Amino acid sequence: MTELAVWRSTGPASHDLAFEAEMLEVAAAGRPSLAVASWPGPVVVLGYGQPVEDVDLGWCRERSIPVLRRLSGGTGVIHRGDLSLSLALPAEHPWAHGVVGLYDRFLDVLQPALASLGSPVDRLEAPARATRVRSPVCFFDQLADTLAVGGRKAVGCSQTRRRGGVLIHAAVLLGLEPALYARVFRVDRGIVEGSLAPALTGVGWATAAEALVDGFARALRWSAALRPRPRPGPVALAVYDRERWAPVPDDGIGSGSTELE
Repeated sequence: MTELAVWRSTGPASHDLAFEAEMLEVAAAGRPSLAVASWPGPVVVLGYGQPVEDVDLGWCRERSIPVLRRLSGGTGVIHRGDLSLSLALPAEHPWAHGVVGLYDRFLDVLQPALASLGSPVDRLEAPARATRVRSPVCFFDQLADTLAVGGRKAVGCSQTRRRGGVLIHAAVLLGLEPALYARVFRVDRGIVEGSLAPALTGVGWATAAEALVDGFARALRWSAALRPRPRPGPVALAVYDRERWAPVPDDGIGSGSTELE
């Protein structure tokens, strides 16, 4: 039976994001892996090609709130005690054949796993099509890569393909701070409240991660081996010394102030 290496971490966020590059390389060599993480935060994570101007960097710098960039696409998420989940597969794996197909397989595991914990999260019946002008906030775009609670986005996904491997990522909301989203991304708080919702309430990230790991192991028919995440190598970590990848560098704990005044 194939072994699915499962990496667990609570940061630093820059190390977890850097490690995704190594997961891709290992997947290209035929070894799949799954990473689950949660950061005390707040940490702002931008999509690979997202304009940095979407974020009020000055405000984040003043409060030591890291602003980092991930390998996968899409737009911004603020992590604070939420669940980050990344699955890396070899490009020839059946799940990896096609962008839409991978999202479908991924969400077909996420939805029932979260439901087993009491989440009312569900697939959108008629997801919108992507537009040229996207919201700076990941959770405002309700596309095929979305799980929602009462029509409000609770899980957003993105993926990347390179070096013979594919990586698909999910951000699962376990709480919501509308004022923080509004301030960081300079959007209306009312829109945040009407567009976003936690996937789970009263459930810790570790409990949610355990259910998701079990769901993926069963769906893939692989055995899961849970381990602490290794420290990424110096090449992967060096990326986050660059301004493009760390517009506001990670201080190692991601515990900046969120006072809005």
